[in-house]
Amino acid sequence: MIRTVVIIISALILSGCAVRSVYVPTSQNIMLFDDNKQIQANAYIGANTAQLQVAHNPVNHLVVGVSTNYGAGLSIYEGYVGWYNYTKQNNARWRFELLGGGGYTSNYSHVDNAWISLFKKGNTSYETNSLYNKAFIQPAIGFFSRIEMYKINYSFSLSCKTSYVDFKKYIYREIDTDSTLLMGHDVYQFRREYYNKDLFLFEPCITNKVGIKNVSVVLQAEVMMPYSKAIDIRYTKFSPVFLFGAGIQYNFVFKKKKIVKE
Repeated sequence: MIRTVVIIISALILSGCAVRSVYVPTSQNIMLFDDNKQIQANAYIGANTAQLQVAHNPVNHLVVGVSTNYGAGLSIYEGYVGWYNYTKQNNARWRFELLGGGGYTSNYSHVDNAWISLFKKGNTSYETNSLYNKAFIQPAIGFFSRIEMYKINYSFSLSCKTSYVDFKKYIYREIDTDSTLLMGHDVYQFRREYYNKDLFLFEPCITNKVGIKNVSVVLQAEVMMPYSKAIDIRYTKFSPVFLFGAGIQYNFVFKKKKIVKE
């Protein structure tokens, strides 16, 4: 139990701190509904960000959702719509979905000698300032089951978000801390600055959900793979490309109407 708590806390810290850079990834919302009409709400709380996801299947095989992410100098808004399906046998153990959506991000961050130097050698004082729109598709497949003895539900799923990111503003500047101390204001020794440039991003992701009744713990492991001809992608991120996240999910399931036989 203690080991599980330590893992979850570590994942929260990593998901909240490790990827604050020019591009800020969001946790993937893997809904994978069955034939029950329901509302899913997910929350991810990090050391410097908070993310909330809400999704609903108003009719069978149709899903809609929104996602927001806030932090110091950060605001992200995303919306999506998609199709889902599930196997008819064995309590819908296998489920599938295909989402499409878009989003908007405004991001400013000023970091002074952060612990992120564990992952990035050299200068760890830097400033990022970015503004971008994003369009994406996200296919996913998942396996669902239950441990009857302990009344525990669990699932494993694999997804891959493929995004087109249109940077209206992309600024990364490393700060010369020695010169700053002498001159009293920030002196930049290195910068990358782009306007109206784009990149493509692939984010394969494994999601594990474990819960009792309507509440589940969500654990994610994700890989970031950016590509661009117009942008030097070395400055898109500073953390390891292998990212972790942890959150809580609550499912509000609507009761099915009973069919009265005449």
